[in-house]
Amino acid sequence: MSEDQVWGAQADEAERRRWFDPTFKIMAVKVLPGEHYVSTAGQEMIVTVLGSCVSACVWDPALKIGGLNHFMLPDSGSDVPVDKAMRYGNFAMEELINDLIRRGARRQSLEIKVFGGGNVLSSMGNSSMPIGDRNAEFVRRYLREENLALAAEDLGGIHPRRIHFFPRLGKVIRLFLKKDVERAVLSRELSYRTRLRDVPVEGDVELFS
Repeated sequence: MSEDQVWGAQADEAERRRWFDPTFKIMAVKVLPGEHYVSTAGQEMIVTVLGSCVSACVWDPALKIGGLNHFMLPDSGSDVPVDKAMRYGNFAMEELINDLIRRGARRQSLEIKVFGGGNVLSSMGNSSMPIGDRNAEFVRRYLREENLALAAEDLGGIHPRRIHFFPRLGKVIRLFLKKDVERAVLSRELSYRTRLRDVPVEGDVELFS
């Protein structure tokens, strides 16, 4: 495949993940596991679907811009050391916050809402604590240690969620999903977990003040 074909395929994928949502009558952008997206467009909605993964919706109320990430800690029973596993969550949070700060947001003004961490598959994870619970505990602890205010949370349970984040307003709508959707959510998260084991985290991310 040529370089032009690669760029064309990436553009096509980005376009498929951006659409006009007829229910909310707004442009929407989908965020997949391992990604984050910051919106400065005003009339735009960020959407993601969560099982065991966690998303943070981070908003600057003065600038009325915000972003959303989607992450999972690697299974601590795998070959990834626990301390390194935690860094995946650190990177996900810091990348999103850094992206907002680069666009003019103030760290001390950020409003953060967190969602997900559902125990949608009890066998996912080899530790005594289900991976959904570990993801939820990680994000709570991260916010405490970084002195970042938690405005709202909806974590845990057994059902996958769909999150609709409206960055201009700082508003989030959470919907629990039906059982027939769970298989697709679990398949995607299992694939994501496999990628986490195979791709090492290296280096550090600086959190701008």
